[in-house]
Amino acid sequence: MFILNAILKNIFLGIVTFIIGYIIVWFFSGSKGKIELSYYAAISYSLIFLAAVIVVCTGIIANKLDKLSRPNDKQNK
Repeated sequence: MFILNAILKNIFLGIVTFIIGYIIVWFFSGSKGKIELSYYAAISYSLIFLAAVIVVCTGIIANKLDKLSRPNDKQNK
């Protein structure tokens, strides 16, 4: 149950990262008809999505490493 809670916490953190990044990019990319700005906004959105994926994966890896570093703990099973 501990592992599932940790994974859900990391997924929630990734979703929050994506939403906050999306809001920031949307706020600063008021394109107003210039096509170049829409390309930059699309690149920014993809980077924000990549950041959210990295947050989730890093959190899962950190939890697994923490779990492996405690060999006598009952939560390792």
